Amino acid sequence: MNCKNCQNNLRTNYSYCPHCGAKVIRNRLTVKNLWHDATERFFNIDNTFLITFKHLFTKPDEVIGGYISGVRKKYLNPISYFTIAITFGGLFVYVCTEFFPNALDFDFLYQSGESMTEAEKMGQDFQKQWNTYLFKYQSL
Repeated sequence: MNCKNCQNNLRTNYSYCPHCGAKVIRNRLTVKNLWHDATERFFNIDNTFLITFKHLFTKPDEVIGGYISGVRKKYLNPISYFTIAITFGGLFVYVCTEFFPNALDFDFLYQSGESMTEAEKMGQDFQKQWNTYLFKYQSL
């Protein structure tokens, strides 16, 4: 049997590859196994997402410098982190627009009155339409 990651020979009693450290997976790909793998990745002690999230706020220079210098196991891949952040952001906007529409009401920012020129009124109308469009389609 060979390691799926580094192609080195493995003994049948190994749970991890001695060369690259990858976990040896022997079971079939089922929904139950996928769920178990997802919960193991996101709720274990070595949760790279939570560690990356926490350290980006407390010591961002260490995260960025470490990743540039080659630290890969300690922190989450930047593309994966960005994907998760975009997903959470879209979910947040969707929940706010569907269940709390007044939370995203920014009408208090716009001026009203006779002192506005026609161009200012058109600019505000465009900005309102643009914000409505962004909030409607951002959560896709």
